[in-house]
Amino acid sequence: MFSRRFSLLAVAAFVLASTIGPGSPGPAGAADSTVTISQGVDPVTMDPLKRTITPTTNVHYALFDTLVRHDLSGKMIPWVATSWKRVSPTVWEYKLRHDVKFWNGDPLTSADVKFSVEKIKDPAEGSEQGPRVATVERIETPDPYTIRYITAKPTAMIAGYPWEVFIVSSKYWKEHGDDVGKSSGYEAEHPMGSGAFIFKSWRKDEQLVMDANANYWHGKPAIDHIVWKPIPEAASRVAALRTGETDLITNVPSQYQLQLAGGSKTRLKSARSVRVLFFAFNTLKPGPQQNKIVRQALNYAIDVPAIIRTVLGGRGYQVSSPLPTNFVGYSPKIPFYQHDLAKAKALLAQAGFPDGKGLEMVVNAPTGRYNKDKEVAEAIVGQLNATGGHFSTKIQEWTSYVNQTSSRALTPMYELGWGNDSYDADNTLTSLFTSDARLSTYANPALDKLVTDARYEPDVAKRQAIYDKALAIIHDEAPWLFLFEYEDLYASSKRLVWQARGDELIYCDDMKLQ
Repeated sequence: MFSRRFSLLAVAAFVLASTIGPGSPGPAGAADSTVTISQGVDPVTMDPLKRTITPTTNVHYALFDTLVRHDLSGKMIPWVATSWKRVSPTVWEYKLRHDVKFWNGDPLTSADVKFSVEKIKDPAEGSEQGPRVATVERIETPDPYTIRYITAKPTAMIAGYPWEVFIVSSKYWKEHGDDVGKSSGYEAEHPMGSGAFIFKSWRKDEQLVMDANANYWHGKPAIDHIVWKPIPEAASRVAALRTGETDLITNVPSQYQLQLAGGSKTRLKSARSVRVLFFAFNTLKPGPQQNKIVRQALNYAIDVPAIIRTVLGGRGYQVSSPLPTNFVGYSPKIPFYQHDLAKAKALLAQAGFPDGKGLEMVVNAPTGRYNKDKEVAEAIVGQLNATGGHFSTKIQEWTSYVNQTSSRALTPMYELGWGNDSYDADNTLTSLFTSDARLSTYANPALDKLVTDARYEPDVAKRQAIYDKALAIIHDEAPWLFLFEYEDLYASSKRLVWQARGDELIYCDDMKLQ
């Protein structure tokens, strides 16, 4: 993690640059083929089969391959899989390229795909990615370059989330003691991939370095070296870009947009995000958050449009449910929780907290992970305290915070953002609301059944009707404070050619220098 001394120096450099003129060019100029990327947080692991965190996933996309990818419009395009089709109602078949190799020269085959999916499905693995492959009942490998996913029933979506499951070397993992049902942890810091870049070194919370894979099946990347340097503080990220210390930054606060858009050496980029920010109530732990009426009251107590306007500078879109409006399964029938303090107080009185007396809750939030995450939490607490209850924030560094989300340890409520690049309700609802999902802090058998039924309902109209019912339950039960969908802001040096995506993914093999 960048030291406080570095952060202060970076801010000072930013102030100086703002005073004397535009930021200086990158340290090595346009001929340098090293690109530095600064997200708010560092990746948490090099094991690509465990976590679902976008800053970690962005690094994994450079190191590992998937069967398919999504283009900018969300359309699936061939990648390691040259084609895919449903060969029977319950069988999806993928044909693989013959020229994909891991960095050590071993070929990537159907056995590696099978191993990767089975590791995620293995309960001993404890993977957050389990819901993605839950419909895959078993896997067949008729030959080294054919893989078949067999489902229990016909599925509404293509089986196995092939754009999100990274493929690892089964031989390499087994050599280091990590077979299905076993775990060595070696791969968490010593990855072996087939991706466009080769892992070189990693000093946690400081920098991760990767080099171009000259033998990459899709062609050697245009960039020779990628350096990932996390910078949690937004002002420090902006300063690092303007002074040439980095080439691309994420989560640009709105107050810097004009400076960066008008900079002689910087560009501002934006994309409407698939990420929804929310505060989840941990209903699995004792406390007032287990009372539905309390949860509803707190939703009425907050003024989401005001937070979007004042904290995000207008760069956000209020949501009435966990889904963005362009998702399959989104229901326009679900109303917003409109700000109504009087109604909030009346509900709290009904729940046994007249004028909020006796209601005390801690609002957990990270810092540096999401755009204005700490500031959003503070604004929420200020609004909730207007009920007469006592609410306070507990802000933590991301590394500690994210491990607590995975173990359901944060209570009574906590901030989290969910980005779903399937553009379908399934990934959101199965991952965050079903009783057995690792990241879920809510349990409701009736909702579990609806979400499962929707996975296996191929009829579009019938599936939407199921989601209408599921989202109505979620709205009524209010297991979240429903907030907003982000508009993502990025900034880059003008020497970098790169396009922002709504799914927040950063494909390094798409980058070029000019």
